[in-house]
Amino acid sequence: ALDVGQGDAFLLRAGDAHVLVDTGEPDAQVVQLLRSEDVEHLDLLVVTHAHLDHVGGAPDVLAALPVAVVWMHPVPGGTDVVPQYAATLDAAARRGIPVRAPPAGARVTVGPLLLEVLGPPPGRPYAATASELNNTSIVLRASVPGAGSVLLAGEAEREAQADLLAHVPQALAVDVLVVPHHGSRTSDPAFLVATGAHTAVLSVGTDNRHGHPHAETLDVLDAMGVRLPRTDRDGTVRIAVRRG
Repeated sequence: ALDVGQGDAFLLRAGDAHVLVDTGEPDAQVVQLLRSEDVEHLDLLVVTHAHLDHVGGAPDVLAALPVAVVWMHPVPGGTDVVPQYAATLDAAARRGIPVRAPPAGARVTVGPLLLEVLGPPPGRPYAATASELNNTSIVLRASVPGAGSVLLAGEAEREAQADLLAHVPQALAVDVLVVPHHGSRTSDPAFLVATGAHTAVLSVGTDNRHGHPHAETLDVLDAMGVRLPRTDRDGTVRIAVRRG
């Protein structure tokens, strides 16, 4: 979990494979953070959704590093979003990098990593929710079979989490959970508990204006007995996920 302040940027590494999930805001210096981790290329860049604290650094990443593929869904209903979304598409086009919208159910291997796309579902099932954009976040389960697993759900809220619980409950079981929406109160406690994670990671900015993380979510995580590293307190968080 790269320390990008109030935002998300998660680097998945296994063998020579490098996958970056989200990029923080434009001023988060995500390129410098990647270079400090000796990252010279990305096999995949995933933008979970088009909010500034997730897509903001993507144009800089595409300009600075070789990137094989970008995963990013079209904005539902043509909703107005931050200019960095269009800038990401433009940067990818200039460098000939394919941009794909992975469907729910897709399974892709990147080196030793198995990436399973759990959401969002097709169509616009969340059009009437408080945040359609949050609920249509790409939900990703990353694992090295037999060695460990991580769940990353962007800013998916209760409605999207309820669908995941209903349709792919077994896939939610992981070793490490990236707490959705920076620990906002928009998470369903049943979703958090269903992961059975031993570690939950919070990517959150110090004294942020949103009040993240919220006490309700922290109480659930505390009751789960998870380890809870946080970027606002610990800086960049590195977790080795392995068994045996």
